[in-house]
Amino acid sequence: MDNALRLIHALDERGELRVYEASELLGVARSTAHRLLSTLCFRGFATQRGDSHVYLPGPALADAGLRALSRLDLRQVAGPPLRALADETGETVHLVVLEGNGARFVDGVESTQPLRVGLRVGMVLPAHATAAGKSILAALPPERVTDLYPRGVQTLTDRTLASLEEIQRHLTTVAQAGHATNHGESADDVVAVGVVIRDQARHPVGALALAAPAERLLPARIPLVAQRMHRAAATISGHLLPGATTG
Repeated sequence: MDNALRLIHALDERGELRVYEASELLGVARSTAHRLLSTLCFRGFATQRGDSHVYLPGPALADAGLRALSRLDLRQVAGPPLRALADETGETVHLVVLEGNGARFVDGVESTQPLRVGLRVGMVLPAHATAAGKSILAALPPERVTDLYPRGVQTLTDRTLASLEEIQRHLTTVAQAGHATNHGESADDVVAVGVVIRDQARHPVGALALAAPAERLLPARIPLVAQRMHRAAATISGHLLPGATTG
């Protein structure tokens, strides 16, 4: 794995790589270097120039770079609206992106109230167990959601959606409501609201999440919170570079 990563890095830096160069770089036989480069071609990280021994960066390498740039752009653009939303509501808010069937918390602002939900920046939770993750999933075609769960569904609490069928039914409700909620599905006694963020082509690229202790984020308060979150999401969407993706 380390050798493959070194070759990917070399392809990215140099723009092309010959078999003998890969062999010298890794200190392995040319046959081994050729086999590694062939594997990278199969995975889309490299392409071979005709029938020569020259290898070029593949589409997967370019896509990975674009996703990294898009995520950076999303964080930069979302920063001010995220802080404004936290100030306006007094609750903990996060910026979330979809990573496989997980929800990765990439940025956040923690509430200053004594009783609050802590930051989850850096964490990855099952998307269907989070309000933000559900809001992104609800914006995807149903067949895409199905493809994200080839090995079943993970649960975190006894309230977590426990099957793909449950998830699909719930996402229909989320799409109709325009926002998602999480009532103790990822952590007991925590309620959260999620609103999807779309790029200029209306593709889902991430989501905003607001979380609070259940005793403070009561059902009657959720519509107003969701309305404020939609405003923040619209501000972010309006400043995104075209073609951003969640990765």
